[in-house]
Amino acid sequence: MTTIIAAYRQATTGTADPLQTISKMKNIITLILITLSTGISGQNVESKINYPDTLWAENDTFYVKGITWDKEWAFSTSKADTIDLGTDGYEGMKVTVWTESDTLDIPYVNTPNEQWLFIPIASPNYTTTYRLRFNPQSSVFTKDYIRANLGKTFFHIPEVYELANVILYLTDCSINTKNHPTDTEYSKLVDEHFGKFRNHPLIKTLNNKCSNNSYWKTYYGFRENSICFKFDDANYLRYQTTYKHAWSDDSQVRGGEFRNLLYLVQDFADKTEFRKFYKNNKDYYSKLEIRQSELQPIKKMWLWLENEFPQKYDHYKVLFSPLIEGSHSTQKFYKGNFKDPEFQECIMFVNSSEAIDSNKDYHEELKEGLFSGIVFTEIDHNYVNPTSKENIKAIKELVSDKDKWATKEVQQNYSSEYAIFNEYMTHSIFCLYVNENYGGEIKMNIIDKRIKLMNRRGFNRFEEFNSVVLNKMKNAEGTIYESYSELIDAMKTLNE
Repeated sequence: MTTIIAAYRQATTGTADPLQTISKMKNIITLILITLSTGISGQNVESKINYPDTLWAENDTFYVKGITWDKEWAFSTSKADTIDLGTDGYEGMKVTVWTESDTLDIPYVNTPNEQWLFIPIASPNYTTTYRLRFNPQSSVFTKDYIRANLGKTFFHIPEVYELANVILYLTDCSINTKNHPTDTEYSKLVDEHFGKFRNHPLIKTLNNKCSNNSYWKTYYGFRENSICFKFDDANYLRYQTTYKHAWSDDSQVRGGEFRNLLYLVQDFADKTEFRKFYKNNKDYYSKLEIRQSELQPIKKMWLWLENEFPQKYDHYKVLFSPLIEGSHSTQKFYKGNFKDPEFQECIMFVNSSEAIDSNKDYHEELKEGLFSGIVFTEIDHNYVNPTSKENIKAIKELVSDKDKWATKEVQQNYSSEYAIFNEYMTHSIFCLYVNENYGGEIKMNIIDKRIKLMNRRGFNRFEEFNSVVLNKMKNAEGTIYESYSELIDAMKTLNE
């Protein structure tokens, strides 16, 4: 009990004497939650619990307040109603739930995991259940980490990330997602060293998962959640990095698909002597990291975008593999309140520079311009997407006939008007960046290749869309962000 009381006082710093001043209900809920948090590392405990009492509301209404928001909820007439409201869990976060008669202060104490509480609430007319969710943290940034990375860019082929890519290379996921290079020295080396393990239970399990339309989810979930793990000194994989989950859906939290199969991943790494393979190729990886940084001037793109948009980031990281061909993604991580974070980091998962370096017809500046597009069109989603959300009504009207804007195949992965528009805009803003930062023949070459790429992908109005953006911004007095609604209005001519 002493440990629980001490933990509670720490969680509610600033309260004079919380165990004497709060109500009986607060005592109960605090004890439950602190028990949950203190036991999480030592045993497999439930993160979803039921509050053992009922709050009383006199006027069919209750209230919920977080650090940066508050909500008023009216009871529903449905007897089976559950009212759901959640927020991201982070250090110092708490939620207050109250009625005219009762008040609860619930701190987030289950770092970095999710925390759910089901609270019964009754009024003279109705009963309901309020499900309070604290979403799991996707990362835990220390002060030392922030100090070391603030304002910097980083290019790396992490060891466990490359293990994930080697494993996926041996599976049907690699073929289905077209991430299966076969004509490079490295891919041949991977085949030579690991090819005989294609019958390993891990590969068979992933093949089963990749045998239907879920192969994209399996590929991304396994690949990107691998960054949550590292090898310890005894060669065991541990869930002990800065990241807690990178690719999320209902089944992929706390390390996701990679963690679900960790015992098989460990067995594969041991039997194939993967760590020895990685160490033997460390010089090759290091040279690729240097080359990647030369051809992708992230800081230049970063500063350009933040001159055009209000969003600000503190650190950009590029993780890549020579076994990735075209399946790129970006993930955001932050510390503190997501509306005003103390630190924001963006990770881009992309391919290596080997493919573009193999083209002897490209000179260095053209290589840089073309290869920059891979990360630029990942980076600028962090600026385009939130700006599009501010203009969502106009975007839905503009792209209401989705078949005019994207093929049926494209719509399988970009199903909403918002997603289709963002893909157009991110690539068009890259063309705008190229137009302002490269010379005549080079910029025309890069933009022409981008138009052809988008046409191949099935975004068949891109050339027209791009012309509107370039022409409109040529004489614009404001930034892209300030001109966004005007750009959308100008696009209406494409529907005529």
